[in-house]
Amino acid sequence: MSEGKRNLFPEVSTARLVLLFALALVLFYNFSTWRALNGLVPMEGPWGMAFFGSFALFLWAAFTLLLTLVSFRPLLKPALTLVALVSAAAAYFMNTYGVVIDTVMVQNIIETNPMEAAALFSARLVGYLLVLGVLPAAIIWLTPVRYSPFLRGLLNKVLVIAGCLLVVAVCVGAFYSTYAPVFRQEEKVTHFINPTNYIYAVSKFTKQRLGIKENLVVQPIGEDALMPRKVNADGKKSLMILVVGETARADHFALNGYARDTNPELSKLDILNFANVSSCGTSTAVSVPCMFSKFPREDYSDKKGKTYQSLLDILQRVGVSVLWLDNNSDCKGTCLRVPNRDIPKDQPGPFCDGENCLDEALLQDLQAYIDKQQDNALIVLHADGSHGPEYYDRYPKSMERFTPVCHTNQLGSCSNEELVNVYDNTILYTDFFLSKVVALLKHNEARFDTTMLYVSDHGESLGENGVYLHAAPYAIAPKAQTHVPMVMWFGNGALDGMGVDRGCLAQQAGTAELSHDNLFHSVLGLYGVHTSLYQPALDIFHGCKRKMTVAQ
Repeated sequence: MSEGKRNLFPEVSTARLVLLFALALVLFYNFSTWRALNGLVPMEGPWGMAFFGSFALFLWAAFTLLLTLVSFRPLLKPALTLVALVSAAAAYFMNTYGVVIDTVMVQNIIETNPMEAAALFSARLVGYLLVLGVLPAAIIWLTPVRYSPFLRGLLNKVLVIAGCLLVVAVCVGAFYSTYAPVFRQEEKVTHFINPTNYIYAVSKFTKQRLGIKENLVVQPIGEDALMPRKVNADGKKSLMILVVGETARADHFALNGYARDTNPELSKLDILNFANVSSCGTSTAVSVPCMFSKFPREDYSDKKGKTYQSLLDILQRVGVSVLWLDNNSDCKGTCLRVPNRDIPKDQPGPFCDGENCLDEALLQDLQAYIDKQQDNALIVLHADGSHGPEYYDRYPKSMERFTPVCHTNQLGSCSNEELVNVYDNTILYTDFFLSKVVALLKHNEARFDTTMLYVSDHGESLGENGVYLHAAPYAIAPKAQTHVPMVMWFGNGALDGMGVDRGCLAQQAGTAELSHDNLFHSVLGLYGVHTSLYQPALDIFHGCKRKMTVAQ
């Protein structure tokens, strides 16, 4: 550098730059951490204030240690720039929506599509990126850094790391009885600590995915499966439309006692409403493959979901015609081995505008497909449902019954009334859509014993305790994210044809504690599929069903 050239910022050592940046992370990027910590350990009195002071020092030392590992000439400024930009985005989503960042959230980010990502874009996000991302990055690049010779620099780094470890030990040792329970409840605090939350989550997710890719052999299941030649006593074939809902809360269904009439159409139909159903996960990426998996929620993992066949594979193997139609992000790998189709956003007709499609687009031309079916059939409709944060795009203007509505993706800027109104309009439209599904099935009753089964993949938080959207870790997820609606409709004679007593089933609907774990076995039971994987205890219909003849 020329002697006469003046720098905007004074020259600093690598250690000082790291210390200053780590301090900025503690002060400006971790509001959600402090809020979560205060929920566990209220900052009251001298002791509480001393603990919070120690925690701030603990974070500063931990961040400094982490960043010191990359404080070499080729890495330092690029690494700090990347951390500033990603941490700014993480701070925005945690502060705005109350989300936590773990491996499931990373999976959601990786597997989201451009349309879903665009729905989260806002001026406020740009502001976060500029103030907490671009501005610090510019300062970092404009600040001249003094790098020591390699050996001296290495010794300095060792000393800094040793000092950080000492500070961490003192902080934890002085308040061990408080630190221990805080860190045992990692979902409540450590998943908010920015940037270690996403660094750990990304590394863990990457390790999981690499393990899956190395062993990506899809294991067949249910190879012993058989279906009776005549599943139904009346000789008809079965036609089931299974609607996988999106982000619907059970407590916003009028059928479950909600004060508003969000189910005017379903309430007119002879449906069975299952009031006590829990989801497998709190995000589409987990719940959708899990509900079609042979594994129960407690034993399910992303790896198992991707390396084992599912319910759809078994049904297809025994001769059921399976079709998956998608108006959501995608099927998360569930439909890869069966006929499947995404609804084009530019599909001609009144339901698509080039960017989004209403769920009614799933039903366009579906009758023509049904007309060609000569065997038992299952059609899965993966609906867009109540997908946030742009709830106002999920229903037609004609169905905006509850007003005023929240018309922005900045949910925290809306009143509770506006947010609940716009969400309830999505439930109202789901109700209407399901009535259209039933109408389609009624049209085909002469040829088939018809069934509709609707269940949502997970629920949604609407600002309760400052939390919005979904994907909270299951262990701490509010009931709003795990309690999902499920309804069934059966055409004339369908239950009799399948040997199921409706009165018995109606009694179960009102009392049984169910979950996504029941779907795999209940659908096998409805189609009369016999396999060693089938567990009668998890089949909703088993206790209400007569015996059938197995194929010879």
